[in-house]
Amino acid sequence: MRTLMYLSLISIRVAGHAVMYEPPVRQSGGMAILAPGCPGGSCLWFNQGCSIGCPRCTGKGNVVGPADCAHPDKPTIAFSDHKLRTWDLARGPLGDWTATHPWRKPGSAPVEEPCGLACGWYTKGTAGNGGEPPPGVPCGTKGSELPPLFKKTVWIAGSTVEVAWAIYANHGGGYQYRLCPAGGKITEQCFQKTPLEFVGDTQWIQFGDGLDVNNRTEIPAVRVSEGTVPAGSTWTRNPIPACGTPVSGGALNTPCIGYQFSPPLPGIGGFGGGACASGVAIGCSPAQFKKRSFQWGVVDKVKVPQLPPGDYVLGFRWESEQTPQVWQSCGDVTIKSTGTPTTPFMSYEGCEACCAAKPTGVCANCTKCLDDKTGDCGYCWKPLKGYDPGFYPRATCLGHEGPSGGMGKWRPGDKMIAGWSPGCPKCWKEAEECKHLGQDVVV
Repeated sequence: MRTLMYLSLISIRVAGHAVMYEPPVRQSGGMAILAPGCPGGSCLWFNQGCSIGCPRCTGKGNVVGPADCAHPDKPTIAFSDHKLRTWDLARGPLGDWTATHPWRKPGSAPVEEPCGLACGWYTKGTAGNGGEPPPGVPCGTKGSELPPLFKKTVWIAGSTVEVAWAIYANHGGGYQYRLCPAGGKITEQCFQKTPLEFVGDTQWIQFGDGLDVNNRTEIPAVRVSEGTVPAGSTWTRNPIPACGTPVSGGALNTPCIGYQFSPPLPGIGGFGGGACASGVAIGCSPAQFKKRSFQWGVVDKVKVPQLPPGDYVLGFRWESEQTPQVWQSCGDVTIKSTGTPTTPFMSYEGCEACCAAKPTGVCANCTKCLDDKTGDCGYCWKPLKGYDPGFYPRATCLGHEGPSGGMGKWRPGDKMIAGWSPGCPKCWKEAEECKHLGQDVVV
């Protein structure tokens, strides 16, 4: 009876999210709020309704339910494989209900968009889909069509580099990093040609909003390369267990009693801040949002292939086990044959929201509105439309900058403030990347 109660609740809405943050992704628009698990709303780009063996995603699909096609594949991660499985490991009255979800055959589920769609589909998610629009970005926007960030990440061919991702709402499963040459069409097939090789059998939980390289703890990595797509490619199990609650895993802000599997470190587990944003969260408060939020990331080492020097798109693909969803985000790297690489985990506060073309440049049309709140300028002073669970400040283009006119500061646990702004006055005055706007901005 208790399991069925959770099933009826979870079918209302589950909003699960995660994102690569090292290197930073295009979807962040250079914004740091909600880092590391969802900087600038970057965790809201994914593919909804994706089941193994089905020809395409559908945009539909609840947590528990039939596959999205008549003849799904059989899983290659067996129900009994408790080393690789991450959700409801003991067979209950619902049976093996994750069997057709993406993680059960890594890399095989179809995707609609290889860098994720805003909202997960072309429309806002219906009950059970968890699809909400990022601030200022329409549903259905394709992540592969976003421009690169102003920040340049340089890797040296043949070297070992560090990459990282963080969770806003935990769906178990596992992940892979892949490369595709920039300048051409970014496709899933392109990414599948160059999956990156993980180095070693350990990874790290890194603290300090995921950026403090001096505050990390090594943990064993669980990897799989059998029954994967592309054949023989290596995937890594998500090391963070969700809460032990049947089906929901803590998505509804219910007490986190136990975990789906053993945590890698004491206290490193749970559903994440998304537990307060499922649409039916139970009694959440700002203090609980702070407690639920993960202010750490998961770091892996990968080998840079011996590729021709040039620009590449780095894709991150996280496959859910709890839901029929694939979460994807894309960043950019320049590969050189020799030279000095950039330093990872440097805090980045870019000016993309203020200076880039839309859809990432959601505030680039506000250069003449510093002292004007009327007419079209009203948009620049009002909260941007999009995801708003009520536990962090709404983003506005203007009006809530930091003391220097730069990006506002706020993190879970800080006192709630009226709003948050990406720092356009400072960007327009100082950033080289803003000069193409051709505006005489006085601040």
